[in-house]
Amino acid sequence: MGAPGSGGATADLLVLDHVTKRYGSLAAVQDLSLRVRAGERHALIGPNGAGKSTLFQMVAGALPSTSGRILFAGRDVTGLPEHRRARLGISRTYQQSSVFDGLCVARNVSIAVQRHVGRSRSVLRRASSETGVWQGVDECLARVGLESWADTPAGELSHGQRRQLEVALALATRPRLLLMDEPTAGMSAQESARLIDFVAGLPDDLTILIVEHDMSVVFSLATRVSVLEAGRLLADGAPEEIRDSAAVQKAYLGPAGTGNVGGRP
Repeated sequence: MGAPGSGGATADLLVLDHVTKRYGSLAAVQDLSLRVRAGERHALIGPNGAGKSTLFQMVAGALPSTSGRILFAGRDVTGLPEHRRARLGISRTYQQSSVFDGLCVARNVSIAVQRHVGRSRSVLRRASSETGVWQGVDECLARVGLESWADTPAGELSHGQRRQLEVALALATRPRLLLMDEPTAGMSAQESARLIDFVAGLPDDLTILIVEHDMSVVFSLATRVSVLEAGRLLADGAPEEIRDSAAVQKAYLGPAGTGNVGGRP
């Protein structure tokens, strides 16, 4: 790997430069360097304990790195907290639901839109008169296919629809990089298939970094795959390269790349 930010026909949107995260003597992530190019659907895979979630939280700014640098759009964001990175264009979804069940779908998104434009919850009563806010809500719901459920309480959505709503909340901040943490967790096969179609339909200029255990999802969506093992980068390449890698097959995927990672079938 060359100097961060150098080379390549497509610009590197995110660069991890020899990043390490230690908890005392334990290194959850060890001297890891990685690039995510603009517009990529980039998957992180590996067994439980490989360091995926730790790395994800360091990219988002929820965890500080022990050493190394994190660059976003050419800017060193290593020391910036999560809310500052969000303003620069990094947004995320979570494994656990982060929606307000008692509010309708549109009101959930309106809160996210208002936060992005700098308004507080205290002005929610006036939001209906603010055309720009509700235009933003309509755009987000249309992008995730939930416009028909705008007035539905979030608590009445299916599990898959809740995931779509969480993506709408993330898109409300108009991110350049969307971090998706195990988006198909708890989904049925049908819901996972719908999510694959949904994510595949997101705008090409939106870069996505996804942690996912379901290999069918990974190989359906990813344009690039990075494999972590014990906090280190084991392999990084196109999906077909990862599927055919003897080292990756031995460690995780099994023959023909169909095995599980992290215990999920």
